[in-house]
Amino acid sequence: MKRFTTATAVQLKWTMIPIILLVVGFASDVFAQRRFEAEVESGIKALPYSRVGRSGWQFAKLPTSARMASMAGIATVLGRGDANAALTNPASMSDVSSLSMSGSSMNWIADITYYSGAVVKSFDQWGVFGFSINTLDYGDMVRTENQEQFGPSGETLGRTQPVLDGLGTFSGGDLAVGLNYARRITDRLQVGGTVKYFQETLDNAKTGNWAIDIGTYYYTGIRSLRIAMLGQNFGPDTEFTKYDEQIQIPPSQVRMPMVFKLGAAMDLIEKAEDHPHLLTLATEFTHPNDGDEKVHVAAEYGFRNMAYIRGGYRFNYDEEGLTAGGGLHLKRDRYGISVDYAYIDFGRLSSVHVVTVGFEFGE
Repeated sequence: MKRFTTATAVQLKWTMIPIILLVVGFASDVFAQRRFEAEVESGIKALPYSRVGRSGWQFAKLPTSARMASMAGIATVLGRGDANAALTNPASMSDVSSLSMSGSSMNWIADITYYSGAVVKSFDQWGVFGFSINTLDYGDMVRTENQEQFGPSGETLGRTQPVLDGLGTFSGGDLAVGLNYARRITDRLQVGGTVKYFQETLDNAKTGNWAIDIGTYYYTGIRSLRIAMLGQNFGPDTEFTKYDEQIQIPPSQVRMPMVFKLGAAMDLIEKAEDHPHLLTLATEFTHPNDGDEKVHVAAEYGFRNMAYIRGGYRFNYDEEGLTAGGGLHLKRDRYGISVDYAYIDFGRLSSVHVVTVGFEFGE
């Protein structure tokens, strides 16, 4: 019988954390459903239960790099030892050997722009530390006023465009700033976490909140099979109090978009000295607190660790489906540069393009 060592106990301890978070998420959803059904009057059939629309901070679900976007949005198990890990599964930062930086740009639907970036530095026995930032800009919107709510002022939603133009414009946006840490527990197990501060601005109203991510990355020892678990955006509810006061309604509770993810990946074709090809297949299951479970499947082909072609598909989405992209990575001596591109098909909402540029500085 195989001996149960201390290292094995440590691995089980850290691996169980995301599982516990998942159980808590399931329990809260079941409790909410039962409470909803209990409030329905006797003799009236309850509407089908749905979690859609129950969370705010939706920008936290957007892909943070072109590689992630082109591979169906898989965030758990595609770590490559670069700064992008700080924006996905922080446990993967353990593979960074020195200093890595990355930045991404995406033109989202409805002329919304999204930027993300990260800096990750290894401090040897102290672990790997990182700093990450995401920002979303809604762009300029025409200011309007509801006459029925605020009284007659000659400025209503039903007026013609020249009148609306006289009201000016306003804007809004989201911001997330994170501090990341990762450490290799054993030669197979890596763990990491992120503490994030969120801020949302709409015209002159602002609100803020905090959340944490916890991730694990485990090499099974079965060929190149690795599995990863990630719990994201675990934090308290918040309120848009100032905005609610302006429109004279009770404060609205806004939940964080919590999600648990479980992923697995394997190199079907492994790179070797006499074999420059690499083919990786990955899949990911997600359980959000504001929607149905979803599945992501993707593949990546690499040639000599330099050129990559990627593709994937996202299941159980209303519009999203096919993703594709590629990348070019150049490295010389201690320095490296990478450029990645992604295409996301949104069906009736057209498509989205993502570009990521990264830099690596060796020892």
